[in-house]
Amino acid sequence: MHVLASILGFILAIGLLVAVHEWGHFWVARRLGVKVLRFSIGFGRPLKTWRRGETEYVIASLPLGGYVKMLDGREGPVEPDEVHRAFDRQSVGKRAAIVAAGPVANLVFAVIAYALMYMLGITGLAPILDAPAAGTPAAQAGLRGEAEVLAVNGHPVRTFDALRIAVLDAATGGQPIQLRVREQGGERMVELPGASYGLLKGTEDPLARLGLRPWEPRGNIIVRQVEEGAAAALAGLRVNDVVTGVGGMPVSRASELVEVIRQHPGERVELDILRDGQSLRVSMILGMRRFNSEMVGYAGAAFSVDISDETWARLRVVERLGVLEAVQAGLSRTWDMSVLTLRFMGKMLTGQASLETISGPLGIADVAGKSLVLGLSNFLAFLALVSLSLAILNLLPVPVLDGGHLLFYLIEALLGRPLSNEAQMFAQRIGMSLLLALMALALFNDLTRLFF
Repeated sequence: MHVLASILGFILAIGLLVAVHEWGHFWVARRLGVKVLRFSIGFGRPLKTWRRGETEYVIASLPLGGYVKMLDGREGPVEPDEVHRAFDRQSVGKRAAIVAAGPVANLVFAVIAYALMYMLGITGLAPILDAPAAGTPAAQAGLRGEAEVLAVNGHPVRTFDALRIAVLDAATGGQPIQLRVREQGGERMVELPGASYGLLKGTEDPLARLGLRPWEPRGNIIVRQVEEGAAAALAGLRVNDVVTGVGGMPVSRASELVEVIRQHPGERVELDILRDGQSLRVSMILGMRRFNSEMVGYAGAAFSVDISDETWARLRVVERLGVLEAVQAGLSRTWDMSVLTLRFMGKMLTGQASLETISGPLGIADVAGKSLVLGLSNFLAFLALVSLSLAILNLLPVPVLDGGHLLFYLIEALLGRPLSNEAQMFAQRIGMSLLLALMALALFNDLTRLFF
């Protein structure tokens, strides 16, 4: 089921975002008088082709990109009466506007998607903290379980997702992390050394390294899903079984159970369960999977804690805004995520952030499927983030990307003439090599995360 959702989510997301990007180029080119010969979504063999006016529209078989083909004297002869409509005969400013329109369209789409998300309402976890692990900065600061974060560096936060973004923003900006928290004794300020803690190195969750984890109430651990053919299924574990202990020790938190499983790859683990009011013991030999360069145990089952309606109401936050407020929030979220993305890229270039966080098509498909299953608001949030990432990536000053072309036009404007064809072709080869290396790294990370 998840595989089908991933495929569908990936095709929907990439197809839509590529269409938005190419439409930006197309719309501005048409408005500036440039003749557009073809508008293609995807590459390879055409699946559907139609013509409207002077433009051919194509949906192709490989949905990993697209292009807008314009009349251009560098690609073939141009009729004398249409020379003024050729892309290469336009001023530097017009060419730059056409090239920049693709990334700008992705940025505008991100604002719209975030605004729609807020209008529909997005459900998240309240920023209530679990008891921090010993030795973490949060533990050293004296934070206790069920402390609620009200603000980060003076900015109010309503959800754990907002807390995460604010903490990462402070960490990438080299700032200390100041939390205003509400505890049983009242409110107080807590400062954590995020900038000096190397939060972005490695693949471990940066917030977990600080000791900031979402509150997990105790209760009955229910088996929600069992993967066919995995260790749990082979041992006879069933959906709706209640796990009361592991290895003879009582458990009341799903994270505690999962951690025991992770620590015993390939070993036998015994679970105490309740099934239809009867106590049973299930013995399973765990499978193994690679996670963050180490082998961990794998049961092939999903667990969650059965909590009361009152506790669930305390944990659950729904953000729903009116139209004007949603647009403002969409603009703010797009700006915050853009700054965070650029800072993170800078940290990766200087070796202060792990390259293992880069995702490729498989990773995108995996998240697309999960967000699609969770509902429209979550899928919109995913679309907005990917659209924003596409805009920033395309604006990088790397030849073959839109930002590389903009760099060429800037040099042309400064010199009063374009770079020679030889210089441009050399730069294009370097840019293509960098892009292929990035794609190879992203695909390697995907395969490592998903299959090893």
